[in-house]
Amino acid sequence: MDIRLIQSNQRIDAKARRAASKLPVSLFDTADLPPPERFAAWRESIGVFLEVDLLRSGDEAHFDGWAESYLVDDIVLSRCAASAQKFDRRPLRVAHDSIDNYMIQVLVDGTIDMAFGRRALSFPTGQVIAFDLADVMDTVNSTFDLVSVFIPRRRLAPLLARPDSLNGATVDPVSGTGRLLATYLLSLYQSAAQLSPTQASAAAAALIELIALAFNGVAHDGGDVPEALGKAELLRVQNFIRAHLAAQTLGPDMIAAALGISRARLYRLFAPIGGIAEYIREQRLRRCLTDLVSAKQARRQVAEIAWAWGFSDPTHFARAFKQRFGRTPTEIRRAAPPIARRDRSSLDPRVGDRLHEEWLAGLA
Repeated sequence: MDIRLIQSNQRIDAKARRAASKLPVSLFDTADLPPPERFAAWRESIGVFLEVDLLRSGDEAHFDGWAESYLVDDIVLSRCAASAQKFDRRPLRVAHDSIDNYMIQVLVDGTIDMAFGRRALSFPTGQVIAFDLADVMDTVNSTFDLVSVFIPRRRLAPLLARPDSLNGATVDPVSGTGRLLATYLLSLYQSAAQLSPTQASAAAAALIELIALAFNGVAHDGGDVPEALGKAELLRVQNFIRAHLAAQTLGPDMIAAALGISRARLYRLFAPIGGIAEYIREQRLRRCLTDLVSAKQARRQVAEIAWAWGFSDPTHFARAFKQRFGRTPTEIRRAAPPIARRDRSSLDPRVGDRLHEEWLAGLA
């Protein structure tokens, strides 16, 4: 991948590109704000999908950030550059905002450190990284410059061999598919302002295909299921599981009988993603989390919600829930409700139009 594809003067020329673009464009820039006000404006804007914090006290005085985004059909293509900071998506936030998108990034400059369960991952300049915004996120970015594409799950997941295992996945940027993906994404961003809506739509569809091609080629441990057949069969089983999560009898026996698949085959299909029992438990825990923070479910008892999603033992449920989300079900329920959507008339025009906030929050 040639990072030189990204021009260094993009920030200077952003307003001219917006005026010439045939696509919807959103600009956000802290440059016209007094330095002490810049980070607060940035945090409020990025806060539509991420929690943001500085690494050290006093960094506010030197903060700088800008972003340029294009809306292409139902995906958002964005370049973002800013000072060092920390980004989070915690379980409660994931449940509250219901954002269900993938974020694929090419790190043009800087580094990213990611806490992923018990593992620590580090991504250098040039890396191609995938994040699943329906999952938790805990990263620290040095001063950075990156190009991202935000894609609704419904458009990318059907093309992926492991749609629920993309968070923190990377593609080798010097591999054939990695170089192809990174170069195409950077080139698409560079050319976006010059494309017609029809051209951009076709280019975005090709990008989604390239993302699937690149990440499906990433090696994973375990599993001996032939790729093409295994992908289709796994998706079929996952769809069945999600449709029957409330069934107390949901398990390998029920699934095997309903779909005509042997138990051994089921175990092989799910081995690369932690096993079928773990997959069922994860999906049920996510449904419980969503219900626990829902205003519509406020009158239901915790045990009732757990039972509705297949947890017959309240003690086991409470233990599994805290292990997964770091807080008890009761603590989650007592947490503050999500911040209401801001009135756009109150937004500071000095930082730009901020349309990207509505785009990112509204992708579906």
